[in-house]
Amino acid sequence: MKKGLLGVLLAVALPAAASAQMGFFGWGFRLGLADDPDQVVVGFHQDLGQIVPNLRFQPNLELGFGDDHTIVSTEIPVHYLFKTSASVKPYLGGGIRVAWIERETRRGDKSEIEIAPVFVGGAEWRAGKASDVFFELHLSGGDAHDAKVVFGWMFRAR
Repeated sequence: MKKGLLGVLLAVALPAAASAQMGFFGWGFRLGLADDPDQVVVGFHQDLGQIVPNLRFQPNLELGFGDDHTIVSTEIPVHYLFKTSASVKPYLGGGIRVAWIERETRRGDKSEIEIAPVFVGGAEWRAGKASDVFFELHLSGGDAHDAKVVFGWMFRAR
């Protein structure tokens, strides 16, 4: 049974790994507004390529401030890019968010680390020869942002 399962996993994983186009494809800045807690969010992201065709790996690091909270988070999402004939490319995805949350309370500061799933939907379009802009909506649970709207700029390396 274990050998059969291993064979199936290898049969699926090897072609995916062979077709993967991983590497450094770009970086950029992001700016947005978040809800619960209400915050301004700034950060940066990287395009590390496609795991399989149309499935992009694009981690980010963000700082949120406001509403008596400071949140430093990293998201590790994958985005499925839909093929369209238009210049706008929509995408959906999800991943994991790891956040360090510090709350200012009457009794002093309280901090915690949270790990939560995140769901992402957005669209991107060309903004020049070597750059794209995008607009995203993030939804998640936990104590770090329940919802977030982000606008970003990606500078393409290739």
